[in-house]
Amino acid sequence: MLRRAPLVVLLACLGAGAAIAPLSVPVPAQAAERWEARGVIERFGAERKSVSIAHEAIPGYMGAMTMSFEPKNTEQLARFAIGDRVSFTFTDTDDGRRVIESITKR
Repeated sequence: MLRRAPLVVLLACLGAGAAIAPLSVPVPAQAAERWEARGVIERFGAERKSVSIAHEAIPGYMGAMTMSFEPKNTEQLARFAIGDRVSFTFTDTDDGRRVIESITKR
């Protein structure tokens, strides 16, 4: 009977487990990664809610290409025009968005 005792205890725990709610442990939110880049504005989305920038390689992130970014707020893009050379900082969020934190003309 000594050999079966662990199995009996395990089965008893599993049966009792059905009535016990699982523990909920809060997971701390991770900070979005921040990246610095330089590029040229190619186009704006409707109402300037996005901007496409042909950027240089971003070390540790990706090679040179054209990507779309969201401004943190639409006023950030008000003074820019297509063809402007810019330096900008953006965050890559957990839900896949790239949000411009700051942007300046070069």
